[in-house]
Amino acid sequence: MQGRLAIISDVHGNAPALEAVLCEIERDRCDGVICLGDTVGYGASPSECISMLLALGTRLRVHVRGNHEDALFDSAAFNEMNVTARRACLYTAARLPLMHRQWLASTPGIAEFESIQCIHDTPIPASNTYLRDPAAAADAFAGVSRRFCFVGHTHVPLLFETSRGDPDCTARLSEVVAHLLHEDEPFALADGHRYIINPGSVGQPRDGDPRASFGMLDLEAGEFHLRRVCYDVGAAQEAMHRAGLPDLLAERLGIGA
Repeated sequence: MQGRLAIISDVHGNAPALEAVLCEIERDRCDGVICLGDTVGYGASPSECISMLLALGTRLRVHVRGNHEDALFDSAAFNEMNVTARRACLYTAARLPLMHRQWLASTPGIAEFESIQCIHDTPIPASNTYLRDPAAAADAFAGVSRRFCFVGHTHVPLLFETSRGDPDCTARLSEVVAHLLHEDEPFALADGHRYIINPGSVGQPRDGDPRASFGMLDLEAGEFHLRRVCYDVGAAQEAMHRAGLPDLLAERLGIGA
């Protein structure tokens, strides 16, 4: 497989952010888009965001379910959420047309093709661990069956690397390196290494930068690029206020937390 793939995650019903990111993806002439889930939840525009993704047609290579999608169909997943997230989930459920609910229900929990594995939280089955440090990543590499494993869930861009290229080998903690990703500083991908890569969040970043975050995998150049895009945060916040969603969800957009 050659070309460039855009990697997005955690849109969370934020239509202005997704629109800005998709415009940037179009300018980048990416060959396809991978979405790592949590397209809905928290934000005021879940249906609009799904419509934008569906409009990509075959360019949307993969959409995996996140925990906010699971909560729409699974009471146990819903009950695991905090009160604020449950309020947003009920709002989402009331506003999704049947076609969008059916599409979300049909999307897989994990997807694999060629050198790429996609899952919302962690490749370890029956676990929703947040991959925030090398110790968690070392355990997670046991479930990484391809060269690249893309995850979301934490809303923070981060890359874990191991020189253990064999997918049947568990990486020891000493063999896992965490890399902070920086905008406009391409990360060179070494032959024979495996990677767990988080592109950050489109609709609710939590790394102190309120700009929408996504990634671009350039297979020809052997690089991963972190991209940040400004969007109309005020418009997203106003839509959330009008929808009656918890104030906290709107306020955190302004500070990226």
